[in-house]
Amino acid sequence: MTGQERRQQLLDIGRRLFAERGFEGTSIEEIAAQAGVSKPVVYEHFGGKEGLYAVVVDREVERLTTITMTL
Repeated sequence: MTGQERRQQLLDIGRRLFAERGFEGTSIEEIAAQAGVSKPVVYEHFGGKEGLYAVVVDREVERLTTITMTL
């Protein structure tokens, strides 16, 4: 898997877990386990849970803004 593919995989897993459990209920350990990687891989891509969450939120806001603008 390329770095970009791994990053997208982590974003997808993070997005789903944050939606299901919220920020506090989601752990780096669980994200890493579901991706089949070690915790340092998540840290390498996002610097931590806060960084991953920030990217997920930014992408969702962008997606909603795009949808709203097309209505």
